[in-house]
Amino acid sequence: MRRRRRKKSVRIRWIILLVLIALPLFYFGRKVYILARSRNEEYTLTKRAVILKAECEALRQRISAYKRGIILEAKARDELGMIKKDEKVYLVPTQ
Repeated sequence: MRRRRRKKSVRIRWIILLVLIALPLFYFGRKVYILARSRNEEYTLTKRAVILKAECEALRQRISAYKRGIILEAKARDELGMIKKDEKVYLVPTQ
């Protein structure tokens, strides 16, 4: 009878010990996972912010070029075939 009580008490001690070890591991493991996930999100957001800043700067330069008329004239000449006043145009037939 003592052996049964001893075995039960040893089992209970092991179960209590495992629970005492497992609970902090689960708690801190979840916190570490949340920390790692937030750091990863911070990295991706920082990278995206840098990309968006570069795109914004490129758009500002493009707007500036449009305001100065540089791109507008080039587009009118290339895409629409427009010419300046008193400019000679030579058409070369292609075969």
